Amino acid sequence: MKSTNFIGFFRDREKLHKAQNSLQIAGFKPTNIIVQDSEEHPLMVSVQLSDKYDYEMAKNIFKFYGVNHIDEISGKIDNADELRKIISIHSKQQIFSPKGNGYHNHYHEGMNAEVLSFRNE
Repeated sequence: MKSTNFIGFFRDREKLHKAQNSLQIAGFKPTNIIVQDSEEHPLMVSVQLSDKYDYEMAKNIFKFYGVNHIDEISGKIDNADELRKIISIHSKQQIFSPKGNGYHNHYHEGMNAEVLSFRNE
């Protein structure tokens, strides 16, 4: 497994720090954990993974503490500033490349329901 950063986004600062402590107890080195807990940026923890066991451990810890969103970024991230820049770019990329096609099959869905329900098929 190549170097991967597993990032968890949290809403609660207390759960963020509990997740950080659990990652350290689970055996992750403090140098491989980056915590972002300032007011002007999203609350997130990034942990550098080395194998599938690390991946499963980090995923379980994040889920236990109620993570909102999980993201994976390959490559080495050294500090919180670099992490914020990468997350910002990655977030913008996801906004402009949606995965769904946005088409509704039911006549009662969306504000274009009348137009979609009477289209020619």
